[in-house]
Amino acid sequence: MQLGWAFVAKKWLAGVLMPLNVSILLLFFTFYLCLKKRPLWACFPLGSALAIILLTSNYSWVNHQLYQLERRYTPPSLVSNRFDFIVVLGGGHVSDPSLSPIEQLSRSSLLRILRGIQLAKENPGARLIVSGYSGSDPKTNAELMKLVATQADILPASIITVPKAKDTAEEARLISIYIGQRPTALVTSAVHMERAMKYFQQFSNQVTAVPTDYLAKKLQSPLASYQYLPDPITMMRFDAYWHEKLGEEWAQIQKKLH
Repeated sequence: MQLGWAFVAKKWLAGVLMPLNVSILLLFFTFYLCLKKRPLWACFPLGSALAIILLTSNYSWVNHQLYQLERRYTPPSLVSNRFDFIVVLGGGHVSDPSLSPIEQLSRSSLLRILRGIQLAKENPGARLIVSGYSGSDPKTNAELMKLVATQADILPASIITVPKAKDTAEEARLISIYIGQRPTALVTSAVHMERAMKYFQQFSNQVTAVPTDYLAKKLQSPLASYQYLPDPITMMRFDAYWHEKLGEEWAQIQKKLH
């Protein structure tokens, strides 16, 4: 799939602004200042890099930030016989032919489509809409999720694929053509739900948030001492949070430009 230069540039910029890459750039700058024999100046980027790494790998702090974002939309208590459409947003994949379709999906894509399948079975007659482009992969996220849904006994004729949408804004615009103002369940990761709803509500006021794939959990007991150690999995979870914050800023920039 051909990707426009603006889209690629946006992805590059978002990647560079991730905490780990910012920290690496700061460490390179520290090294440069050391070569220039400016050790006092080098303390500032070094301290900043260490602070970013320690903060974004701290389970307690990251869990709190994610929890605040993910719980802004709670799952509806009534989902049976309520929706005409069930929209499942794409979340990444790698179509490794040695793996089953379920295993080819990323964690977020898998949890989203499983929730979508559950909703489809609780709403007989509803159309299931799956989205997601291919990126550099030979298959699209939409077709893989459709395959998983059909293997779960969802009728192929009841599934609509939207394989050309590259981001949430495009997903909302293209999917709005199908759903109009009819009752619709929007399924995506909890961390992504707030931004996704903002886009979909530009086209319809009949969209209900059905979040899944929660990264933050409400702790039921104090953390053990070793859980305060820097953790790479926690840093990966923070990346998801930071990605959403960057996405919100990008949306504001686009709004001002237009």
